[in-house]
Amino acid sequence: MRINIDCLRDVLMYCMDCLDYIENGNIWKREVIDLQDIYKSKELCGYQKKDIMYSIMKLKEAGYIVIAHEYPQNETYINDCLIMDVTMKGHQFAETIKEPNVWDKTKGIVSKIGNHTLGFIETVAHDIAVESAKQAITIMMTQNTPQQ
Repeated sequence: MRINIDCLRDVLMYCMDCLDYIENGNIWKREVIDLQDIYKSKELCGYQKKDIMYSIMKLKEAGYIVIAHEYPQNETYINDCLIMDVTMKGHQFAETIKEPNVWDKTKGIVSKIGNHTLGFIETVAHDIAVESAKQAITIMMTQNTPQQ
């Protein structure tokens, strides 16, 4: 099976948007995400369930998310789980790929090269984001340079 990189990105973004903490007096409660809720979400309804499930497994394997109550355990698939958190590594990756322009350029390069590993996607997205930042800084500096 191949990773659907758009699905993987959208699952990660969904986790970033939906995981939360709720304060109840002096006690914090963690809002988690159930796999079945993801299947029903409007944000991910365009993807096949197996692509969503596989994306969750790969996000966990890459250390981007933390899941619990995985059922069945120690299998090559999951029927249910609770997504508990996005790791710092997951936050960093999500911040890199959240901008549509960066994501589109990343996908273009990844498809031309043919390497769809998460490590490669992460590296390409990071490099594109850095280059975009350099261009933005150059534009800002030339606009703020006093004219003589």
